[in-house]
Amino acid sequence: MLDKPEPPAPVAATGAPVRRVGARQTDWLLAMTDKLLRDSARKASSDQETLKAIADMVYAATHDALTGLPTRGVLLSNLERELARKDGSVEKVAVLFIDLDNFKLVNDSLGHDSGDELLCEVARRICRCAAEADTVSRFGGDELVILHPHAVDGSEVALGAKVLAAMTEPLRMAGREVVTSASIGIASCAPGLQTAEQLLRDADTALYAAKKRGRNRVECFNDELHSRATRRLRIESDLRVALREGALYVHYQPQVNLANGHLVGVEALARWKHPEYGQVSPAEFISVAEDSRLIGELGRQVLRTACRQLALWRVAAPGRPITMTVNISPRQLDDPGFVAELQLVLDETDIGASSLCLELTESALMTPETDIVQTLERVRRMGVYVAIDDFGTEHSSLARLRGLPVEVLKIDRSFIDGLPVEPDDTAIVSSILSLAFAMGKHVIAEGVERIEQARALRSMGCRVAQGYLFSPPVDAASVLPMLWRPLWQPPRGWRLRSAAASPDPRARQAHRSFIDEFLDHIGVPMGHSSRASS
Repeated sequence: MLDKPEPPAPVAATGAPVRRVGARQTDWLLAMTDKLLRDSARKASSDQETLKAIADMVYAATHDALTGLPTRGVLLSNLERELARKDGSVEKVAVLFIDLDNFKLVNDSLGHDSGDELLCEVARRICRCAAEADTVSRFGGDELVILHPHAVDGSEVALGAKVLAAMTEPLRMAGREVVTSASIGIASCAPGLQTAEQLLRDADTALYAAKKRGRNRVECFNDELHSRATRRLRIESDLRVALREGALYVHYQPQVNLANGHLVGVEALARWKHPEYGQVSPAEFISVAEDSRLIGELGRQVLRTACRQLALWRVAAPGRPITMTVNISPRQLDDPGFVAELQLVLDETDIGASSLCLELTESALMTPETDIVQTLERVRRMGVYVAIDDFGTEHSSLARLRGLPVEVLKIDRSFIDGLPVEPDDTAIVSSILSLAFAMGKHVIAEGVERIEQARALRSMGCRVAQGYLFSPPVDAASVLPMLWRPLWQPPRGWRLRSAAASPDPRARQAHRSFIDEFLDHIGVPMGHSSRASS
């Protein structure tokens, strides 16, 4: 059992800070220390202060000051030794890479002291799960690693499951009950088949997969993950080149007025044709851009291209104003120079701030990051609109909506799919529309693919929609003719109805309950609900 010890101050006898060491340095340091200790014992057995100073120096160099766990250098040294063993055993050497889920949220909401307390408690719980022969190390930040040198019959997977179970017990911090979880990536091999660096890399790849697949789970490295990791590495490398050479391009998906079928706006969407893989999904290369910090440059290029294109359309089709919607990421908003760059693009293209709408995913806006909201408020003061994409997919969204500088809600396609057949989808969409209208927000329905969906949306009061029913994303040249003709012809006799006027009693009841619950949650008197749904 390895409980958190009381770490000494990490300084040498001279008072100079101790330099952290790597695996080879650790082996050398331990050997030299052993010699020094033996020599000192013989020559200066009475000099206890010198011996203690040496011991303190070694401890500080080989243990984490916060958790008391062995450092990365110690783990690497032990891992290299286990991988080099030649005992003929069938046991594998396994590494478990552990990362705390939402650790940043604890730091941001409860403070760094609480974050440190959480790390120490997690370290204690993991040590209680580990075997005596295992090494538990703090690898950095909120990442911990277990070296499980005698893995047999899936014992490394059982150990991972044991760690996950240990995380479920609540912890009291700063007067609150906190429940954390972890994502774990596991890699193992027989001694002599891989280096320490390779095994840790594979475990890290498995950890990434665990994060992507929902967190709070264990993933083991395999050939499929290896193939995906290889492709991802290639995508990242080639994306850097593509951004440098301007190889990405932009397509535009029309947004249509449901009353008359005319184009009222477009959404700019990045596209990339890879020289070997062909057309790469935006979901794939944008995810890579986010993780590799290329998203800032990608976003700048798309924003500039889209605004320049809107300026060209204005020259070609005067009197046909449309709005340009551009997706941005939280990383772009974190950039202190973002607002200045945005203003520069608006000045260069002269499209007018009110012709531009910046779109963020709902999950990005639901984070506790106040800097993002402050940046969006500056953007809104410039006259640029802000939209929430995939609206309705986050549980906390309605409670925060009132305080966000947002003018446009884009209803997620998952709620549009069931229209007009599914009563639940009908109730949710009509509720969102009622709330949006009551709060003075505009609404765009995404993913409209069938005329029945468009008919249902229009009858519930939705004015604007986009989807393959009207047009897929197209190049700039294909948009120009759309400025002059309707993209579809609404059936005769359509009229705008209240969002609450659904013929389905179940949908009407769900709508009323939804409105009442939301207004109560944000502190609006319940009497308002009838006005919002009328």
